[in-house]
Amino acid sequence: MIKKWRQRKVKSPLYLSIVFILLTVALMALTIGLAEAIATGFFKEIYRISLPLAYCMIIIADIFLFIFAEEITSKGKKAFVPLIILGVVISVVLFLPWNWWGVPPEDYVGQPSIRLYSTLSVILYSYIVYIFISVFCIKARKQTQDAKAKTGLTLLFLSMISMIAFFLMFVFDTLLITLTDHPGYSEFVYIAWIFAILFFIFIYLSLVMPKWLVDRIKK
Repeated sequence: MIKKWRQRKVKSPLYLSIVFILLTVALMALTIGLAEAIATGFFKEIYRISLPLAYCMIIIADIFLFIFAEEITSKGKKAFVPLIILGVVISVVLFLPWNWWGVPPEDYVGQPSIRLYSTLSVILYSYIVYIFISVFCIKARKQTQDAKAKTGLTLLFLSMISMIAFFLMFVFDTLLITLTDHPGYSEFVYIAWIFAILFFIFIYLSLVMPKWLVDRIKK
């Protein structure tokens, strides 16, 4: 995608490359935290920093994803500053000690816990971004007659649906932790990774448009 940026002299491939890098860092952080939990049998220091770090990377990725969508649809400029401010606030909240990331529930009985609210804040924030972009795609798709542009917008829309499903799995995982004695990293997290892969595929195809896809569109 960086190569595409250099070839086309436009910013959208660069923004999408940054999104890919940030989401990759987020997934790596989650994977490292899970690996530590599997290896030790406990959710220790690495896990406790991996979750807020991953969520923070997702928020930053959401911002660049919004910029990317704004670049290719020319919509959403007024929402940019409020989006930045809200993202900064949530990022700070994620690192507050009252989240008790990885701490067994019995260790903070009687203490305030904001973990559920922090997680839901990240998800709600992401949903706002993805829904905005989905609406942009639908409106822009109706305004163009170009088959290639329509396909690209459809793929971008599908990538947003994939991310909505991705975070929905984390909602289920968080509710499972909150309402039961489940230690975390349930089956829902593994399903979430499937949707994350679909996101990467759809959004990559929406921008790069490989020759085989272009040929198929023209038929």
